[in-house]
Amino acid sequence: MEWRGPGSLRGRRIATSYPAILSRWLKAQGVEADVVQLSGSVEIAPRLGKADAICDLVSTGATLVANQLREVATVLESEAVLVGPAQEFTDARADLEGLLLRRLQGALGLRATRLLLCQAPRAALPAILGLLGDAEPPTVTRIEGREDAVSLQALCRNAMTWQRLEDIKRAGASGLLVLPVEQMLA
Repeated sequence: MEWRGPGSLRGRRIATSYPAILSRWLKAQGVEADVVQLSGSVEIAPRLGKADAICDLVSTGATLVANQLREVATVLESEAVLVGPAQEFTDARADLEGLLLRRLQGALGLRATRLLLCQAPRAALPAILGLLGDAEPPTVTRIEGREDAVSLQALCRNAMTWQRLEDIKRAGASGLLVLPVEQMLA
């Protein structure tokens, strides 16, 4: 479909998870089109033959590019904001405010946090730990039946790059596994 403005959508099928917003925009543009309501991965609708175009949330645009799509019009500008009271709560709501703040700080603090799991000879521990300067104190456990080997769990606060993993492997670790951390209460 060649884009020459909103009129290019006339008579087309447009997939979206936001049918009311899209319908209002189309009406404001004077365009009659078929709005196809989908939930989930709306960007695959054109490739599946379910729609000619899509209307979806776009942050970086990477998903659009991955599906051979491009942004052609902005339907709505929005931003997420957190609003708090002008004055501190002095009643039971203060506990809820503290709970919310702890959860937000926990979620924001976990963005790059990863859990590293690996095994290593006990003698390699100092070298491996030297590469984990950003980690919380790790859990080191003896491996049953292998007196000279340990299992290590480390919560790393910075990015776990391939280069960093290679360095840890060269230091003596094996079976390296990196997991995202979704939720954590300290």
